Amino acid sequence: MKANRRDPRGGSLAALPIESRILLLAVALVAAPVLAQTGQRGGDAEDARTDALLGMPSLETAAPLSNLYATAPGLEEQAPAAQWRFNVLAPLTFDSNPELTSQGGTTTLGTSPFAGASWATPVGNLPFRVTVNANLVFNRYFAASDVDNNRLTLSARFQYVDSNNDQAFSPYFAIALRWEFPPAFSELTEARQDFNLGVNKRFNFDGSFRPVPVSGNTSAATVWSFGLTAFGQRRFLQPQPPALPSSWALYLIPSASLVISKDWSVSFAVELLGRWYDRDIAGNASRDFEALPIVTIEYAIPSSFLGGDGVARILGRPAIDIQGSHLWVWSNVPGVSFGQWEAQVALKLGWTL
Repeated sequence: MKANRRDPRGGSLAALPIESRILLLAVALVAAPVLAQTGQRGGDAEDARTDALLGMPSLETAAPLSNLYATAPGLEEQAPAAQWRFNVLAPLTFDSNPELTSQGGTTTLGTSPFAGASWATPVGNLPFRVTVNANLVFNRYFAASDVDNNRLTLSARFQYVDSNNDQAFSPYFAIALRWEFPPAFSELTEARQDFNLGVNKRFNFDGSFRPVPVSGNTSAATVWSFGLTAFGQRRFLQPQPPALPSSWALYLIPSASLVISKDWSVSFAVELLGRWYDRDIAGNASRDFEALPIVTIEYAIPSSFLGGDGVARILGRPAIDIQGSHLWVWSNVPGVSFGQWEAQVALKLGWTL
């Protein structure tokens, strides 16, 4: 070790007896798999649940211009001009394991208020679209406040779109940056950078289950929609160690949605992913596999209940969403695999500019 390395008490590690240094190294090697249990394992599930709420097929509440699911409204459409969307979620959540631990997780209620803004624009007359998204979420767990956090995410997506066919294959490249803070924003506890290369594809059907004719915007005619999102990812994560190392991942996300009526809709999706981590400080290379089925039901509050269409538009055309999900994480690291049930009821609002 270099002579300028310091132990936690401020003394030089080189000044320690050789036996003490060997003991410290042994403790570090043994502790590495345990320390690796913290970090972003299972952390993609929060984004998947949020996007399921925001990507419901109802056209009443404006959906963000960026989403994880191919069945989200307008995701493969060309933007007619630059436009903004703003969204708010106010959920009440039941969580069986907010700590994401293999055993002894705390069952608790909580809330994760969400605010997001998205902007999309065509790229001249070319068949491309640029989408930029920013959101902030405050995670609070009533009986597990030690895992409370705030998360700020910025993302940008460059994708191919066929302006005459919103059911065509839509390949894209995306960058997402996320910063995590404690509740008081007193320090930066985690920063990650994701680089994604993938493709979306959807199939739309009408109420008689006939394919919707190809056009640049088929959302209004669609009752059933089936989609597939697939992408590869390189993630850089700081700090490391003791957080998890950077990683590679593959995602496969089938989704389906049904517009039951003007006010009611339902969606189902499964996020499947495999993640391969770089070697940690002990030289170990771990890998995880995750499965997250999500069911979401939405009720768009009729304008007549809110005092008319103008009032509903000002209020963000409120909708009530009910969602249930279960996360499974399998890891080759002993004692890390876990499960997590989550159910939530959320008020959703959206505005278009």
